[in-house]
Amino acid sequence: MLSSLRKAQSALNGLSKQPLPGACRWLHASSDDGLSYMHNPGTGPLLETTIGHLAQRAAERWPDEVCVHDLADSGLCLTYSQLLRRADRLAAGLREIGLRPGDRIGIWGPNSHHWLLAYVASARAGLICAGINPFYQQSEIEYCVKKIEAKAVFAPRAYRSQNYADMLLKVKGGDRSSSSSSSLEHLIIYSDDDHVAGTRKCSDLELLASSIQAEAIGREQEEISPRSGTNIQFTSGTTGNPKATLISHRSMVNNSRQAVERLGISRGARVCLNVPYFHAFGMIMGVSGPFHAGSRVVLESPTFNPARSIEAIVRHKCDVTFGTPTMWINMIDVQRRTGARVDTLWTGSIGGAPASPSLYQNVREHLRMDQIKSIYGLTECTAICNQSLRDETLELTDTTIGYISDHTEIKVIDENGDTVPMGKPGELCVRGYSTMMRYWGDEENTRRTLQADGWLRTGDQYVLRPDGYGHIVGRIKDMLIRGGENIFPKEIEVFLESHPAVLEAQVFGVHDDTYGEEVCACIRLKDDAKRFTRDDIVEYAKGRLAAFKVPKYVNLRSEFPKTTSGKIQKFKLKRELEELGVVPKAPPS
Repeated sequence: MLSSLRKAQSALNGLSKQPLPGACRWLHASSDDGLSYMHNPGTGPLLETTIGHLAQRAAERWPDEVCVHDLADSGLCLTYSQLLRRADRLAAGLREIGLRPGDRIGIWGPNSHHWLLAYVASARAGLICAGINPFYQQSEIEYCVKKIEAKAVFAPRAYRSQNYADMLLKVKGGDRSSSSSSSLEHLIIYSDDDHVAGTRKCSDLELLASSIQAEAIGREQEEISPRSGTNIQFTSGTTGNPKATLISHRSMVNNSRQAVERLGISRGARVCLNVPYFHAFGMIMGVSGPFHAGSRVVLESPTFNPARSIEAIVRHKCDVTFGTPTMWINMIDVQRRTGARVDTLWTGSIGGAPASPSLYQNVREHLRMDQIKSIYGLTECTAICNQSLRDETLELTDTTIGYISDHTEIKVIDENGDTVPMGKPGELCVRGYSTMMRYWGDEENTRRTLQADGWLRTGDQYVLRPDGYGHIVGRIKDMLIRGGENIFPKEIEVFLESHPAVLEAQVFGVHDDTYGEEVCACIRLKDDAKRFTRDDIVEYAKGRLAAFKVPKYVNLRSEFPKTTSGKIQKFKLKRELEELGVVPKAPPS
């Protein structure tokens, strides 16, 4: 019987021999009774390997190709072989200070090559690594460390107003104003500047173990199961404390493989990474994806900056980039204002939230990216559930969230759990290799989200088409009911963004004494747009939008509150407008 290492290498060697997903449709089964159910088995077997094996194979195939180019750190570049060599030294150092397979560590900071190095080292050491939002404050980092019982945290000394070292020292030691965490033993700081008492330097940790111990890390890879956990993703926490989603090596490896194959990313491609490493989008497209493709990741800045992104794309001739709708809107805005000649981009994805058709059209026009594609997923499904195919029509790209993922089943259910007819909206449920293992330390929410039969409830309102493509019409909790009429905010946002003056729109429901709820729209206008009022919307809506969907309240804004990963925080918009008296506040229940 082959060892797990030989199996992994065999699977990876066969990767290039598999048919390309964009070449055909593989719809295998749908419900014979017209119900919303489909299964896509893919065209080849899943890879049974780990992130550590994947990184090793990449270093063997492309030893001298640049893996990451960190523009913010004096343009430092690491090749695939350099990354693996340093990761193994760091992994051996982690072992030397007492960390063992299955222990949890955190990485708390913005994008940098140090972040990538720390994650690959943790994967090679058999640890479970949690990416933590770099803008979390004291109580939030304490919660994350305590939730997963992290034994170590990697972080820069400071970034902007965040003094990571000071905050982590409080978590480790505890004081009267900060609850202590007995689990945290090691604080590992990226910087080679003056030493911070009570912490370790990452560079020192790389030198702690001998070369023999570092070489032993490579030999131990076959002892790590592909089905063991490798990454914890903290959810956004908009409705309570963040949940800690545990993802396996197998899920990360196969989800990222599909992502780069459907886009056609290959050796030598230059990827401008706008999305953060700590988020599922960044983990798939910026961390594990390049190990399949042999591509170069260009880190334009520690956190997304649209001007630096456009500059990096032009200067470094990037072929590929990704982003949430807001990121793409901001990049287009920079290009429009500066006139930057963007002519090297050819493919990339819009994800993180549904996008309007006009955004895809603007990407093609202003960023000259012909192969812009759709992607949809959620943390609890590793990252991707639907993704565009390379040979699809523009209409499919612009109006759907893509084609059902490989090795995935989907169904759409009503409030009673029954599968709805094809084409009718309901809650999307997903089953397959990519579903999370569990929420760490949270059996109740795990049972609520991940059913005993393997189906994962996404909470998204979804419409399945007979051709295997889908539409997201909103979050179930976001749907508003006006006088008995169900209204999905996304539909209205798409409509508003088709207006030539509108740059971006966010729609949600607010209280109304008569109808129960009314429609409120917050709108960002283009720089050259003239005065814009609700009357303009009413006039534009004639013959295009039902009267009950026309927003009663319109708020013009220059920006929206959003998470570090680029998602708009509608609950903050609503709360702000309620506090200002712009919209009515619901009476106490």
